[in-house]
Amino acid sequence: MNFESFIQYELEIAGGDQPVTVLQDASGNAGCGVGATVWDAGLVLAKYLEWQTVNGSLDLSNKTVLELGAGTGIVGLALAKMQPKSTVVLTDKEELIPLLQRNIELNNAPNAKVQRLDWNTDSTDFEPDVILVSDGIFASDLHQPLADVLHRVAGAKTRVLLAYESRVFSDEVNFFALWSQYFTFHDIKPADQHPVMRSEDIFVFEGRRK
Repeated sequence: MNFESFIQYELEIAGGDQPVTVLQDASGNAGCGVGATVWDAGLVLAKYLEWQTVNGSLDLSNKTVLELGAGTGIVGLALAKMQPKSTVVLTDKEELIPLLQRNIELNNAPNAKVQRLDWNTDSTDFEPDVILVSDGIFASDLHQPLADVLHRVAGAKTRVLLAYESRVFSDEVNFFALWSQYFTFHDIKPADQHPVMRSEDIFVFEGRRK
């Protein structure tokens, strides 16, 4: 993949000597789709994870984290830097794998790795402790595949963190109806999110298997 047309995005995180740095295809000229761009819901989720890390409520030492639809990988890479004793697996469709690999290299993140994972067909050979999803329900045709892949890869003790920017409420209700077949979930109140990086249009949910 030729990264000449890509631009750099940096996210400052607590405790890091360097910001999380990712390349993104903001113009869309590389043909990687919308996943090659940093979206606000991912930033809110990354900062929520930072807030939990800073206040001591999140310790993922010796735990495995799976990011679905990782795109640029900014959420998973932020977590990998904040939780260096964790293993973070960034997954997406085939065309985004080179970008994810490049962004891991940019961040010198030895505890992060890349895996192709198609929501329609693929699974994992491990049971993640945490699953991250940001802006994975922006299109209605993603709802069933996302609900299905969560059902396939989540274990009995897996914690799912899902962030999304609200666009079409009726469509989003349909996704939660699908998700509720196998999971219970609740929203993370704004007061429990990062005190600055949060938005009234972006919601964070936590889910676990029934």
